[in-house]
Amino acid sequence: MPEEKKLSKRAIIIIISCIIALLAAFYLITAFYFSKRFLPNTWIGDVYCTGRSVDQVAADLKDKIEIPDIRISWMTEGYSDSYISSQDIGYVYDLERSVYNVKDSQNPFLWPKALFSKQILHLTPIISFDEGALQAAVEGLDRVRDERINAPVYEVRLDAEEGYYVYDTHFRRLDVDKVIASVRDNLNNGIFSLALDGSYFYDAPYSAEEQAEMEYWNELSEFLFTDLVYDMGAEKIAFDKSVMSFLIASDHNGPVRDENGDFILDDDAITRWIDNLCSKYDTYGLDRQFMSSSGRMVTIPAFYSTYGTELDHDAELSYLLKELHSDEVRDGEPDVHIPVYTHTATVRGLNDIGDTFIEVDLTDQYMYFYKDGELILETDIVSGDIPKGWTTPIGVFSVYSMATDQWLYGRDYIDFVSYWIAYFRGYGLHDSDWRDEWGGEIYTYDGSHGCINMDKEPARIVYENAEIGTPVIVYDY
Repeated sequence: MPEEKKLSKRAIIIIISCIIALLAAFYLITAFYFSKRFLPNTWIGDVYCTGRSVDQVAADLKDKIEIPDIRISWMTEGYSDSYISSQDIGYVYDLERSVYNVKDSQNPFLWPKALFSKQILHLTPIISFDEGALQAAVEGLDRVRDERINAPVYEVRLDAEEGYYVYDTHFRRLDVDKVIASVRDNLNNGIFSLALDGSYFYDAPYSAEEQAEMEYWNELSEFLFTDLVYDMGAEKIAFDKSVMSFLIASDHNGPVRDENGDFILDDDAITRWIDNLCSKYDTYGLDRQFMSSSGRMVTIPAFYSTYGTELDHDAELSYLLKELHSDEVRDGEPDVHIPVYTHTATVRGLNDIGDTFIEVDLTDQYMYFYKDGELILETDIVSGDIPKGWTTPIGVFSVYSMATDQWLYGRDYIDFVSYWIAYFRGYGLHDSDWRDEWGGEIYTYDGSHGCINMDKEPARIVYENAEIGTPVIVYDY
């Protein structure tokens, strides 16, 4: 009986040993299997890798990986993003070695543990490219070429509109070497873009010659800025560098100094400035262009016109020569000058008609009244009877007299009107209750004696809103 127990115990030990041996063999065989393949529950990106070889996984990844061009965002006004072809710099991504390295990081003997936890692996790119080709490609980009070609400059220049100004390119210089180094480092890490921030720019130092130019500019700019302002009405002309730059004596080297080192005014240039001012603002006695309410640009002859602006050229020239040569023009006290006129309009400025005016269109037999820029009245009219020689004068005029309940007298007529607005000699705008209709072709067979006839209600509106001096524009086309 004891002998049987010994045999039973020995059998159990043998069985257990066999099982252990089998399990060990299975473990080792499986470990050997996974030594050439990825462990269970392994992913690289969205590629399932479990039990697959490096070549198989690399083949799948190769279809998913695209090598883009390198993009550089300059963050500089006037320059769009630049691109460098990966092929042009010999860019190579050794995908098989990258997959092999990440596979090599797995311990095949830990395969049982892998059964119970998901493992997502990340590739470390193994990259190579021609650094010389990369540098040449970056150097060939427009932004870099401009940086290389345009060296830092500080100099005083003259602009036809702005006048004398400083041209300074010392600020925000591009650090090209840093750009090349950053692109190289990014590529080594599988990054194909670079956005430049402030660290890629620097301010270049000034040379001794440029520092001398700075001193020169300080002296010149003090001379170019004055306290004088010409008050032209709607426009104010400050005698700053945009004006003064063209009123000082200059040669091909720039502003000229006298023997004391002071800048010199050019009296001929001052005369030309006054000439141009008069040419720009004078309208009196000149034909003028007018944009009609119908959208047509019409030319209004000066022959009958009584309205307009005319500067006193000689008085203004005398004033300006004296003022600019005086010390007071730069004493820090504002000097606002209203010019002298030989003829004045109701409104001062380039648009001396302003935004309140009466517009009479003889061709369309229609009248418009604008007040403060708003159209408050438009109405049919009847103008002078052309076949009878009673034409209505064309021109730009202004209201000089207004009255109510007036008798109008002529050689062959006497008419009573409720509202009378005179603008030129004996011509005016008024109501005409002896008529039943206005507009159209009436003026060709039953026109007025030259005045502008309208119905009573429009005449009332004109009378109540017009003032002495309100411009009256009469035209045809």
